[in-house]
Amino acid sequence: PPGWSDSCAALHSRRQQAAPGAGRAMAAPPPSQATGPWTLLEQRVLQPSSGIRGDGAAAWSLLDLTAPIRAQVFLHMVGDLLRYSGANEVNIQLDILRSVCRELREQVDEECLTFNYDDTCGMIAGTGNEKEEIRLLSSCIKRHPRLRYFECLLRSTAKFHALLEALELPAGTRCSFAFEFKVSAEEALRLFRRFRVRRLSFIPQEEGPDRRLGDWSSLPETNLHTVCLRSCTDHVVRSFMMASPRLQGLQVMDSRLLGEVGVNFGNLSSLSLTGITMPDEQFTRLIAGCQNLRSLYIAKCHVSNITVALPRLELLSVTHCRQLTDDCASEMLNPAHNPSLRFIDLTEDRSLVSPTVAHPRLQIAWLMHCPQLTDHAVSHMFNNCPGLTAANLVQSMIESALICSPALRTLELTTSQRLTDTAVTQLMQHCPNLSFLDVGHCCQLVEPVFSHRVLETILLSFCVQLRESAIVGLFANCPSLRYVELAVCMFDMTRFQRECNPQCQVVVNFDF
Repeated sequence: PPGWSDSCAALHSRRQQAAPGAGRAMAAPPPSQATGPWTLLEQRVLQPSSGIRGDGAAAWSLLDLTAPIRAQVFLHMVGDLLRYSGANEVNIQLDILRSVCRELREQVDEECLTFNYDDTCGMIAGTGNEKEEIRLLSSCIKRHPRLRYFECLLRSTAKFHALLEALELPAGTRCSFAFEFKVSAEEALRLFRRFRVRRLSFIPQEEGPDRRLGDWSSLPETNLHTVCLRSCTDHVVRSFMMASPRLQGLQVMDSRLLGEVGVNFGNLSSLSLTGITMPDEQFTRLIAGCQNLRSLYIAKCHVSNITVALPRLELLSVTHCRQLTDDCASEMLNPAHNPSLRFIDLTEDRSLVSPTVAHPRLQIAWLMHCPQLTDHAVSHMFNNCPGLTAANLVQSMIESALICSPALRTLELTTSQRLTDTAVTQLMQHCPNLSFLDVGHCCQLVEPVFSHRVLETILLSFCVQLRESAIVGLFANCPSLRYVELAVCMFDMTRFQRECNPQCQVVVNFDF
């Protein structure tokens, strides 16, 4: 291939730097042949004439080398082709790589454990022959003898039917399917019989001329670990729970669950409910039946007063629930109810005003786009969550909240339009481990005192009233700075690019 001579030269130069024992364990070469740390096999690889037997066949292969050395060979041979150049070019580049040399093709095929297929990137462009494409897909999969996982995203029902008939996978391959169309109970039954499905996302078809299409009660026992059901009823949820004793993750989206599911959710470790219509009391009963949950997601639901009390819950996300009350949020964040909680997300809960956030194990708190949140609530959170390391209060209305947290490392206050100089000055004093601060678009900042020993990144873009003297103090009193954004501030920002420590990157303009 082009550049082979240069590659060989580079390999010889690297040979002098190789660590002892880098090659494969073999008998030591005679003294006359010994060349430092390289083994006999590696010497033969680097001597082009020695790799061919008299009958023209290869006497050795690059696959005989250990992975680090083999990787260096491949890097110098085809390194430029490995660069990602966009979604449409990835498969083309892989075909080029396969054609470079037998060793590279065999390594790619041998070491591939996961195969991803998306029907929008057709293998036979424009033919419309779905069965032929699935046959070609099967032949490609056969190249990978160690394949363990197959992940598939389909938007075409015709291709789905072809897949059910013609796709061939190695025995034991674990499959993940996502279908962007309605699937009948009969089709799902065929899918489970043909493949070992571990993850499934689809829209169940519950009504049709044939009763079998919507009868989900006859599902066989499945190996599902995660299932996402969209636009379904409680009947479908109940059927999947009864048929999937190993289910660990359940997602239900845009559905009306008006009846009791009536099954045991004890094995679930993750539950996600998005756009669900059902009363608060039913929410409470459903969640209470999931005592082993570690993560709970509730989004775009009309909840106002639900109870969440789970001893193992670590992640709680209740977002875009605009009727959520302060009392309900306070009870959910009570350590007596959820003692293991480490991460909370209350983004876009716009009715929150002053919830009580006080938890000794809480590490991450997201309260973005909560415009009514008071200074007192924010100050109380930082004072009563000693383990808090990251907080996001984007687009809040806080003015002079006292942010005091010894463990805090990341703080985002972007577009907090009322944030004052006093609040920023105090947080710099009372958060000794802060390394990242975002106060961009905080238009009331004029001349806060930026002084911090370990601060590395600060974003100050669109702080249009910020004075140049404040930035002078920033660079003088923050010795650990590595990245600063000053775009669209009303002074000569390029001065700081010229004068600051060369180890610190200063951005003064964006390409919009």
